[in-house]
Amino acid sequence: MVLTHPVAAFVFLSMLFGTLTLVLTPPLEGPDEPAHFLRAYGISVGEIIPMTSDGRGRKGIFVPARLHRGYAVFERALFKLGKVKDFDYRRFWVEYFHAVRTSNDDGAPVFQLYWGSEGYAPVAYLPQAAAALVARVADLDFVGTLLLMRFAGLAAMTALTAYAIAIAGRLGWTFFLIAMLPAALYGRSVVSADGAALACTMVITALCVRAATIGGGRPWERCLFMTLCVLSKPPQLAFVLLEAMTRPFRQWPRHWRALALIVLPGLILAPLWVLAVSGDVGAWRLFQNTDMPPEHFSLAWKLRFMLEHPLHFPMAVLTSLRWTHDYWLQLIGILGWLDTRLQSWVYPVVTVALAAACLVPLEAERSAALRIAVVSALTAFAYWLALYLIFFVAWTPIAAIEVEGVQGRYFLPMLPALALVVATLIKRGPAPMTTAAIALAGAIISGGAVVEAILRMVGPPFGW
Repeated sequence: MVLTHPVAAFVFLSMLFGTLTLVLTPPLEGPDEPAHFLRAYGISVGEIIPMTSDGRGRKGIFVPARLHRGYAVFERALFKLGKVKDFDYRRFWVEYFHAVRTSNDDGAPVFQLYWGSEGYAPVAYLPQAAAALVARVADLDFVGTLLLMRFAGLAAMTALTAYAIAIAGRLGWTFFLIAMLPAALYGRSVVSADGAALACTMVITALCVRAATIGGGRPWERCLFMTLCVLSKPPQLAFVLLEAMTRPFRQWPRHWRALALIVLPGLILAPLWVLAVSGDVGAWRLFQNTDMPPEHFSLAWKLRFMLEHPLHFPMAVLTSLRWTHDYWLQLIGILGWLDTRLQSWVYPVVTVALAAACLVPLEAERSAALRIAVVSALTAFAYWLALYLIFFVAWTPIAAIEVEGVQGRYFLPMLPALALVVATLIKRGPAPMTTAAIALAGAIISGGAVVEAILRMVGPPFGW
């Protein structure tokens, strides 16, 4: 029965391992979690477009004194896990509980810099922002607020991903395992934009495939999820190309209105958002206390530099390919601030399971299958290129020989499109029950590996 119900299996395993992950992971130890926590909290108090800044023009948010006391305790613990000899998280928990018992609500709010999340659109944080609002009404402390935000994100992204699996048809178990990869599970279990980016990408991919193979579909639904996907993270703009697979290319001149309805909202809103926030990604973190000119990290200056030196960016991308092995390990799952590795045997086992789960022939006419393969491959490449381009413009000094800031987890949204390429190119694959068993085993191994890695890294009793 389990092997015929991927949606139920996913919801159960995602909530089981996800809840364990969000409870066991110490506060703020998720990747860039301080930045995402502050951005979601800012949205909950009405700071949709970040406007508050300090005397140096750096964006931030005023955090209530009581909440900030707890936040500050765990902020001091960052970057020490696994790097400082005899580091013990229990000392910080003792300090935190002492602060909770002895503190009161008196004191002025504390200004806290966003850590670079000021450029993110609110779409990626809607569940967490709603949870922050509830936590504020309930007068929860910092840890209570953070855990509620984590759980809200986990529940919402689990539901959204379950819908993608439900409409993915024969690729349901493939999508199931992609969503249960350690990095994907971890991304929706902490406060992050990664969970929303992957979930929205999986939904719009499944909707486009369904429209391409069986026809029909609701344009307003694809419009909604295309817009959510595009706004969840800047490089997601590449996924508007997926709509091209939904009907033969020669028919598009007659159906341009439908195309415009689906893709234009995202194509318009994404640049408008960049203009609204002035493309601010907290670049001050790179050039403060250095001799690097701030203008080197502005969009206009960097684009002019690329025009004057057209080979600089391609060479930096090619040089970055030397990290492909590390990117793959991070895509499978190197947790926290890239300081929590899974057991070494997990990486090849999950990789093989993922490859096997993609061997599901897509039932479609030859012309449709070829169109899906071409569009999916082009979309994956466009996303990959956009990812490097954004990090080159916003994050990479011109003296660097490679694109800096790229991490393997950023490539997760490419996997559904790449799985489609495989599915359209093969004619035979394992029996459906075999694929289901492989995906289920890979998911259980992934979930268990995440919990084991956190316990091993943080230490008993799991940091509390």
